[in-house]
Amino acid sequence: MRRLAPVLAVAVLVLCAGTARAEPLDVDLSRMGAPDPAVWSALGQDATSAETFARGAKERFAVLSSEVALALSAPLLSPGSTTGYAGFDVGLEGSYSPVHSDPRGAAPLAGYAATPWPSREQPDALTTTGVHVRKALPFSFELGGRLVYLNKSSYMAAQGEAKWALNEGSDTLPDFAVRVAHTRLFGQQDWSLGATDLDFTISKRWGVNGVTSFTPYVAARFTFVSASSDRIDFGGLDDTAAPDARLATTASFPHLRVGLYRTTLGLRMTASVVSLAAEVTYFGGKSYSGEDGAVLAAGDYGDFSVPSSFAGAAKLGWEF
Repeated sequence: MRRLAPVLAVAVLVLCAGTARAEPLDVDLSRMGAPDPAVWSALGQDATSAETFARGAKERFAVLSSEVALALSAPLLSPGSTTGYAGFDVGLEGSYSPVHSDPRGAAPLAGYAATPWPSREQPDALTTTGVHVRKALPFSFELGGRLVYLNKSSYMAAQGEAKWALNEGSDTLPDFAVRVAHTRLFGQQDWSLGATDLDFTISKRWGVNGVTSFTPYVAARFTFVSASSDRIDFGGLDDTAAPDARLATTASFPHLRVGLYRTTLGLRMTASVVSLAAEVTYFGGKSYSGEDGAVLAAGDYGDFSVPSSFAGAAKLGWEF
């Protein structure tokens, strides 16, 4: 633990330094517009416009939730092997994930955002800084945890993971592991966002000399996004408004469940107790089909698409 303490101290300082900056990527979900046509009707819109604006709001929320979940859970940065019978792996990590700020859905009224990013800044990409700790267990099991900071925001995410290496250490066969992880966003009181990953990783270690090795790895990654919100006031009414009037302009984004697939290709280098890793993750995009052409219930999501992207991540770590 004495060797672990300086690493954790550096990680805390890095994360705290990030949170002290301005917060241009903090989102205001009320600016997305209401996901319920009844709210738009209460704001004076006709039935057709109310339905159109509600669909657009849900499309923007779905794209925002999907891309933030992908960014927060993007780094893998470990091969198919574990850290060894009694080993620790502690790493400082960074990632880069492109996002898309193009307008979605029908143009809302003045004061509401037309893009999936109701924030002061319209980002082209999200970057994260994090600390990752892994601990090996007997029988080729491994547990780990991440603390991730979304740069230029006040948001943090925590991730817990479990990995089982079905094969490792063979002279002829590659290492192969199954990993399950869950990532949860913190720092936004109205927004519930989580991502559950199921990964299959294959890697092969190549020794260069007694203390140095290179380990390329490839992973098939299935990510299941879960997102919703608390009730939000979309009318901007003051506290003196009648209770019935305030209730008529409040709604919550319904529970979104969407599955996404990614492929990660990476390389880890170890030299004595120091490890370096870099990887690229390809997301091929996702088209979600709702009830196209039908009148949707308040809890239904219509058609939307999340564009394809390439994300990158890197790590500086210590193994002992």
